[in-house]
Amino acid sequence: MKDSIKYISTRGNAPKLSFKDVVFEGLASDGGLYIPESWPSLSEDTINSFSSMTYQEIAYAVISPYIDSSLTEKNLKDIIDRSYSCFDTPEITPLKKLNNEHYLLELYHGPTYAFKDLAMQFISQLMDFYLKENSQSINILGATSGDTGAAAIEGFKNVKSAKIFILHPHNKISEVQRKFMTTIKSENVFNLAVKGSFDDCQNIIKKIFSDTDYKKSNHLTAINSINWSRIMCQMVYYFYTLSRLEVGNKKVLFSVPTGNFGDILAGYISKKMGLKIDMLNIATNENDILTRTLMSGEHELKAVRETSSPSIDIQISSNFERLLYDITQNSEYVNDLMRELKETGKYSLKNNNLVKIKESFCSYSVSEEEVGDIIKDTFRDHKIIVDPHTAVGIASANKCEKKYDLKVTLSTAHPAKFKDTVFNLLGNEKFITDKVHNIMELEEDMIIIENSADAVKTFIMENI
Repeated sequence: MKDSIKYISTRGNAPKLSFKDVVFEGLASDGGLYIPESWPSLSEDTINSFSSMTYQEIAYAVISPYIDSSLTEKNLKDIIDRSYSCFDTPEITPLKKLNNEHYLLELYHGPTYAFKDLAMQFISQLMDFYLKENSQSINILGATSGDTGAAAIEGFKNVKSAKIFILHPHNKISEVQRKFMTTIKSENVFNLAVKGSFDDCQNIIKKIFSDTDYKKSNHLTAINSINWSRIMCQMVYYFYTLSRLEVGNKKVLFSVPTGNFGDILAGYISKKMGLKIDMLNIATNENDILTRTLMSGEHELKAVRETSSPSIDIQISSNFERLLYDITQNSEYVNDLMRELKETGKYSLKNNNLVKIKESFCSYSVSEEEVGDIIKDTFRDHKIIVDPHTAVGIASANKCEKKYDLKVTLSTAHPAKFKDTVFNLLGNEKFITDKVHNIMELEEDMIIIENSADAVKTFIMENI
């Protein structure tokens, strides 16, 4: 590992950090998000060699350029191996064929049945390594629209040097999503149900982390996708996917159910590292702020609508800021946009910046009716049961231009996490696993809390 890589804030007024520091910092002190000073690249020969590698070996090749000497080669390989030892298939993220042109990338084979496991298992092992090495402890704060919290709690429940506080929007996630979090019995886990939306939860997190003194004095760190490590881990399965397909000269599109923009940003960075991706489709539900942004250049917040795909029920896509910085390389411009968004609830993109975004991204939104139709059609035509988020990805992909020879939709959650929605559409219960049946019988432990950063701060102080 080398020490040349440094991380900078998208807003330009925070110190440069090493990899180890950026893992624990989360949000930058100026309110921005950390990214590498420059993107590493992988040679065509290296990428071609992935076809004979395991997922874990590809993970090492993709992640190691972002790591410094705080981890040895053996340390990193051991962390990767431990991270993916709890998945229910050796492929980790298997591909399922819908037809000759369209595949599903199954990202839900981890312990909490969602794509968040792929990053969170790694981050928990990584943080645990650093904490043990330095005999330190931390307090982890995160917000979830349904899946991040469960994955984080699962990853950190046995990490004795960490306490974890997870905020979720009260009564706005599926029952199974909630129970994956609230039925974990561990003294270091605290579930907080906030009387508000996911955006409210996320704003509380940002407000708390902008209080630098409070953050440092209470040893707080973040595990949302504002944490660079999350994005870094998610790049791996893009490389893995194309290593398992005959791509040749085919035009490739990835369709990604998109809420906070972290998962699809990982695809964009993979492309910058040398992976052959022609287009990334931002698949949105009726909360279509990013689709509207790409269509008009106007980024305007609206009220969140509750849908059957709650992880996409978001208006503030935090990681979009990382993209804005990357295409402009102008932290002052990003600062102005973020200030305008906070003050007025909207901003306008310059036309040349919108053109740059459209070189790599397209976006199509999907109605609730279309989600139901896709779930029914996919079962009828392919005998495959998908969750509502995956259905958003498929339906949105079907609206994309026909010039793409190969489409891959990211299947981000197991249908059993949304068992009521899927059962009501299909009248079929066979997809509901024993694990989910058992979770539904367990007692829950959560605290309902006011929609207030001060209320959350007080709770943390009383429990650390």
